[in-house]
Amino acid sequence: MRIACNGLVKKNSGSGIGAQYLILEELLKRGYKIDFFNRKSFIYPEELCEYDNFNYFDIRRSILNELLHSLPNLFRKIVLPFTNQLPLVRNFNNKILKQNILINHQDKQYDLLLYLDKRSPIRIKEIPTISWLTGPPQTEWYFIQKLKQKIIAFCGLFLYAKLSIFYAFKVIGVKSELGFSDTLICGSQWSKEKISDYAARADNIKVLPYPIDLNFFKVDKHHNTKNINDNKVFLWLGRCDPRKRLDLLLEAYALVLKERQDIQLKIFGGFRYAKGYKKLIDNFKFPDRVQYKPYIDRLKVPELMSFCDVLIQPSEGENFGSSVAEALSCGLPVIVGSTNGTKDYISSSSFVFDEYTPESLKETMLKAVEAVEQRQKKLALDARQTAEQNFDVSKIVDRLEIIFQETLASKQIEVHHSSTEVVKQP
Repeated sequence: MRIACNGLVKKNSGSGIGAQYLILEELLKRGYKIDFFNRKSFIYPEELCEYDNFNYFDIRRSILNELLHSLPNLFRKIVLPFTNQLPLVRNFNNKILKQNILINHQDKQYDLLLYLDKRSPIRIKEIPTISWLTGPPQTEWYFIQKLKQKIIAFCGLFLYAKLSIFYAFKVIGVKSELGFSDTLICGSQWSKEKISDYAARADNIKVLPYPIDLNFFKVDKHHNTKNINDNKVFLWLGRCDPRKRLDLLLEAYALVLKERQDIQLKIFGGFRYAKGYKKLIDNFKFPDRVQYKPYIDRLKVPELMSFCDVLIQPSEGENFGSSVAEALSCGLPVIVGSTNGTKDYISSSSFVFDEYTPESLKETMLKAVEAVEQRQKKLALDARQTAEQNFDVSKIVDRLEIIFQETLASKQIEVHHSSTEVVKQP
């Protein structure tokens, strides 16, 4: 099978970008022929280029995009996030992508068009199209609105106004673009339900988790020197956007510390756009109980996890939390919220808090600590087995291949019906 592919992939990267690299690598190992279209200056998976059945096609920017990128650096940083969402700019870029794929399709006859970590921005009727989405459209904006008062309090009204404009542009064309794909893939049942509000059809939405490199995310027992009497350590790993609910975690953690003082919190993650949220850490009333670093080398994450006890991800509206999957792979139980789609895949000995309140999260954190104290080895074994069952790339690609075949079969039926309608016309 020959696949034309576009999207975001990078080896040893977090979230969906790293997961999609694993997907492509596994497909190549299985003999699929993949032509990857992107800008070399933007995405270039050089390790995949070592495969004989992988071809990379460098897509030039549109003239309009070149002009925008030629702006002075300061103006470019301000202007590009907004202009890239404008229909005019998007149409120019998408037209170039479509032309490149069609030119190669004439010679190679692609069986599928696959978009990774994004929705298809183009429609090529003769090629069945699959889009693997990062989550439901406008999820970030929904929770920015929900958390409006906190965002304004920490970051100011100007940031909220900028976000309002940005997402007003971004929503343009969402429903039509979702219709460009014959099949949509998302990371969880929660995500599927939300996407169905936008998509014309719910029956073409499939659910697959992101894969994890299980050989890499595996705790080295020699690094784990913790014992039952050590302080228990909660880990936050990932960006600190408002929707991730760092505010909720710190409020709950302050309540926990009033009952137990043998608990620490490690926070690793940057503040992408809501820089003012850093005040939550700076002003925390128990500063000696929090360790914060804006970044950690991804290659050091398994070692970090070996010195922690529980990963906590209190996010709202989470399609799939990769750090949750990574923690389970490393033998850590996890805590997630009720709208975190990753709860579909967590171990039976992990924890879900029902309400996004400090009290609810506090109680769950205390339960997790008690469980670790009583049966840490069992929790670790359960977590690892769950990860092996749910996040193994080979198993996920097995399921992806079924989606490939279902999409091809559905497209053939659609083409047959269209041909029949043409014949019936007088």
